[in-house]
Amino acid sequence: MPTVEQLLAAEAVVIDVFKGFRPQLLLAFGNTEHTRKADNSPVTMWDVAVENALKLRLHTAFSDWGFQGEETGTSGNTETYWLVDPIDGTSSFIRGLPFSTNMAALVHDGVVILSIIYDFVSDTLYTAQKGKGAFKNGLPIHINSTRSEGNLFVYSMTRGKFGLIQEAMDVLHIRALLPVGAAGYSYALLAEGKIDGVLVLNGGRGLHDNAPGVLLAEEAGAKMLQYDDKLGVERSQFVLGTPTVVDLIETSGLF
Repeated sequence: MPTVEQLLAAEAVVIDVFKGFRPQLLLAFGNTEHTRKADNSPVTMWDVAVENALKLRLHTAFSDWGFQGEETGTSGNTETYWLVDPIDGTSSFIRGLPFSTNMAALVHDGVVILSIIYDFVSDTLYTAQKGKGAFKNGLPIHINSTRSEGNLFVYSMTRGKFGLIQEAMDVLHIRALLPVGAAGYSYALLAEGKIDGVLVLNGGRGLHDNAPGVLLAEEAGAKMLQYDDKLGVERSQFVLGTPTVVDLIETSGLF
């Protein structure tokens, strides 16, 4: 298990790399070419550049830890390793929409123990350590537990079944929307109390999409209602939200 000192040092390295790229990413924001990967998702030179730079810095500082990046694949240790999405929301980045983030999560023994989400557009930093709380620019953040039925707002990260999800949420008087943006941005909104839940019900997202944001939201007080039998970082079908949202959905039996 990494020590507290190692976690703080690792967090500092990731933040330094992410913030170091901000000037270049802002120049390229809404003004960059892209290609398509095998799964037809977009990728830019900046996705690869950020990931390679972070991979090199982390390997230099923590050579015993592995690395799993969205763009460059898996290498090294699989007990303690990084999950990295260099630009979460590449489509938004290409279009100049303010929903892109840089994301990294440190996993140990199947559990996410450190999370960094950097909104480079607004220069906003979200961090979380397992059991230590969630923070925005160094200040504690929490979900909003004061809203009640009829005043709840959730994002669905599941697009293919959104019509069915929206119908189910209408029954519970919960407003469900498909977000413009990406996972990291949505989880951050939940963690700081701006929305009340995030639904991931098809299991089709990569682990790097969920891992940083799930830890951030859980450390901010969010609860998870799971629909698969996976553990830790492998969880991929769930509702993550305030206790009110989770209780309403769980007792309804709609999913």
